[in-house]
Amino acid sequence: MGKRKDGELTGKQLAFCHEVSNGSTLTESYSKAYSADNMSRRSIQVESSKLAANPDITLTIQRLNDEKVRRESQSALALSISDKTRVLEKLRDWMDTAEPSDTNRIQSAKLLGQTVGLFKDVTITEDARSSDDIARQLEDRLANLLEGSDNEGVTSEQEQGNVH
Repeated sequence: MGKRKDGELTGKQLAFCHEVSNGSTLTESYSKAYSADNMSRRSIQVESSKLAANPDITLTIQRLNDEKVRRESQSALALSISDKTRVLEKLRDWMDTAEPSDTNRIQSAKLLGQTVGLFKDVTITEDARSSDDIARQLEDRLANLLEGSDNEGVTSEQEQGNVH
């Protein structure tokens, strides 16, 4: 389980790291990377555990896993952007050239657009108050202001006159 003289991992150690990073168990990875045909299962388990405990091996596996996650997220992002672009291009084309029989294609594009978050539903909620309620609230507020007791929205510093 030695290192090369330049401090890098050996080819077999790198192969072990790649196998582990690709989801193989430690024993499977060891068997694939090393000539383990003549070794007992127990010996393979012991040697693979020793190898996995090596800090350089652990760091290499972590680096490979991180690279794999980064590539997968970049790929997913590229696919998402690609899908959005395709949907928009198709919808523009169908807006100009749609036939009455193209409803299924347009519906498919719409559904695909929804899956990639292209269309967002917006819900507007309004606080329905009657004009009488608003008038009553305004009168109450004006009365409070005239009495000097309306502190709504006023900080304690403003009350004490400390705000410049």
